[in-house]
Amino acid sequence: MTDAYAFLALFSLWDGDGLRDLLSWWGFGALSAFLLVVGVVVLVRHRRRLKELVLTVDTLPLAAFLAVCLISATWSAYASATLIACAIQIGTAAVGTALLVLMPARRLVRIFALMLHVHLVLALLFEVVVALLPTHQLAPFWTDYGSNAPGAYYWSQGLLFTGGRIQGIVGNANLTCFIALLGLVTVLSLAAGRLLRLRFAVPAALLDLLMVALTRSGTVIVAGLAVLAAGLVALGYRRSHRRGRVVVTVVAAVVVALVAFSSSRLSGPVLALLGKGDDLTGRLEIWRIVGGLVEQRPVLGWGWISYWAPWVAPYDRLVVRGGVQYLQAHNAYLDIQMQLGIPGLLALAALIGSLAYRSLRLAVVPAPLTVLPLLLLTTLLTQALAESRLLIEGNWALLVMLSVAVPWVPVVRLAPEDGARAEAVAA
Repeated sequence: MTDAYAFLALFSLWDGDGLRDLLSWWGFGALSAFLLVVGVVVLVRHRRRLKELVLTVDTLPLAAFLAVCLISATWSAYASATLIACAIQIGTAAVGTALLVLMPARRLVRIFALMLHVHLVLALLFEVVVALLPTHQLAPFWTDYGSNAPGAYYWSQGLLFTGGRIQGIVGNANLTCFIALLGLVTVLSLAAGRLLRLRFAVPAALLDLLMVALTRSGTVIVAGLAVLAAGLVALGYRRSHRRGRVVVTVVAAVVVALVAFSSSRLSGPVLALLGKGDDLTGRLEIWRIVGGLVEQRPVLGWGWISYWAPWVAPYDRLVVRGGVQYLQAHNAYLDIQMQLGIPGLLALAALIGSLAYRSLRLAVVPAPLTVLPLLLLTTLLTQALAESRLLIEGNWALLVMLSVAVPWVPVVRLAPEDGARAEAVAA
């Protein structure tokens, strides 16, 4: 039963859009409430394990960020909406923490990998079915957008056999592509740690690559390159001692600086290759509008709301492009600045900085899955540059789980061949 709960909870966290299209908001709300109640029961029954995980210095940045979200209700322009958003934020964090309490990390990673690939198989079958429908498209079951609804409002536009980008069961090509990247990172990490046999790992990895090719998200492709770079840095750290790690750090910083410096000349061809316009598919305009809100409340922000509630000012019809109403800043860091101001940015910087440092220290340990937290964190933070998904559902739950689970590993001064001692440190 524990495996079934973990699978269902993870699937719900990562397929919220698809479940809402299938079950309606009421149905999805009932499922979420059930998962939360079970999660709270788990936390209460395993409170000793919960205290061991949560009552540590490592979780202070996470607690500080949630505290800023809650305190922002005192200055929020929409206090009731802020409190509701905080309740959802804490509830999502509770479900993620319950999964950590419920089972060992390696087992949870396996279930996570299974969920991701079941999701991708369903996404591919879903697109085949929709493409074979007479209408070649499918609207959400419980929402009527009218006959002239923009394409973005359709659950799927059935483009599988015409060469277009497929959307999958989450109804969004970018999100499906991101799930495929997570699947690839996870399954390769399991295979590298000899925790997954090749006869399972190879087909899973090929499925991930196929879905990346069918969805073609520029953001995810960039995130994949960032993951590759993070893996190389971790490998360089692992094979070097202190002086060598300094060299690796300097080289990595120089490479990042060169890429940033040359971005103005390369942006045109790169954007064209990724199928993006010069305005990053409208994101520059969205960022300009959100920047205007930041200027109005630069210190404390407007108050926490996570994804924008379309019935709350100033988000009601704040950004409408091509008949589509946007409910995020398409940049998690800009969203934090707009909602929580300077306190939010400082709290987020502490949360990310602490987790990144701990993940890098853990990655130095030559043991199975020790690099995985660094790679997962890299995917989350890179996607957050163009999407605000870091603030909600699966992305937020994964960030919380990493913040709670990644330990403060002592500095390991081991040669690569000292595997036995490294295993003991990582256990």
